[in-house]
Amino acid sequence: MKHLAEYREDLHSCSKCGLCQSVCPIYKITGNDCSVSRGHFIMLLGLLKGELKMTKRINRYLDLCLKCGACSKFCPSGIDIVDIIASAKAEYFKIHPIEKFISFIQKYLIFGFGMNIIKLFSRNIKSKEFEKKVIYFGGCSGKMKGNKAVIKLLNACNIEVITPNFKCCGIPFYVRGDRNTFEEYAQSYLDIIDKLNVKDVVTACASCEKTIKSFSDEINVKNIFQYLKENNIKLKLKKKKRVTFHKPCNIDNYEDIKWVLENTENLEYIQMQDFDKCCGWNGITKPGEYKIMSKIFQNKNKNILKTKAKTVLTSCLGCETALNIYSLGKYKAKDFTEFLAENV
Repeated sequence: MKHLAEYREDLHSCSKCGLCQSVCPIYKITGNDCSVSRGHFIMLLGLLKGELKMTKRINRYLDLCLKCGACSKFCPSGIDIVDIIASAKAEYFKIHPIEKFISFIQKYLIFGFGMNIIKLFSRNIKSKEFEKKVIYFGGCSGKMKGNKAVIKLLNACNIEVITPNFKCCGIPFYVRGDRNTFEEYAQSYLDIIDKLNVKDVVTACASCEKTIKSFSDEINVKNIFQYLKENNIKLKLKKKKRVTFHKPCNIDNYEDIKWVLENTENLEYIQMQDFDKCCGWNGITKPGEYKIMSKIFQNKNKNILKTKAKTVLTSCLGCETALNIYSLGKYKAKDFTEFLAENV
């Protein structure tokens, strides 16, 4: 994680064109320039120049960002706002004890003790042995659901799956600005990879995939759908199912997922409107912003219901959780990997 001062050139390269306004989910609702990239950059430049101080108000605008990356993909200058906001949050983290307390709770109670308890009840199986080997990074989702689905699908590709005990990928600490914990988790991951001497890593979570790709250029990280496509594995469901798919913001290789959707027999895929727009998961962690975030959920729900599909597939634990919370029982959000393993 870079320091905010290292992004000075990126902040200056923003032309203030305002194109980010047209794709930012939060700006479309608030109309407040402080909630979009252009406004963030102006405030952060003020911080670097000493004209502003890192206050709760500025932090609130930083927290409003959903980290969906829509503005970065649309930005003519190619500026990565998510990384810049994470570095700004790290500055806030240094001086506000409440942030450190929340991070402590996350590290030791949620991702430490809590996940260890959940692991005792997860559905794990042993992989078959093959010449080709990959390491499975399950993350929090893997601890909750076990490795059964991933091993079943990759064994069908004649790939052996090694399942070491990783910690969380660290993204919750990254976006909070807890630089030390994030780097600690990253180093723990790299140490395990180095001992196993296997450089091919598979994950079924979009957020984990994006995060662990940033750890090292020497590791080959893929999502499970890439392996299915590369090995031309065309699955068949036991019964016909109508589904739609919500694309997590952190997925950059949707074409692999689309190939699986279109090449799985007995699977009727109905593409929802704005299937690739943010579900607003980050909003669930901000109860004080419910009025803003609820409008994002309402739009997503409306588009899901139009497809008349009772199952919404996705590949991110956060998205899956958010969609289920706000579904009101009208549909069921499922991890795509789990769905395939259960129905083939």
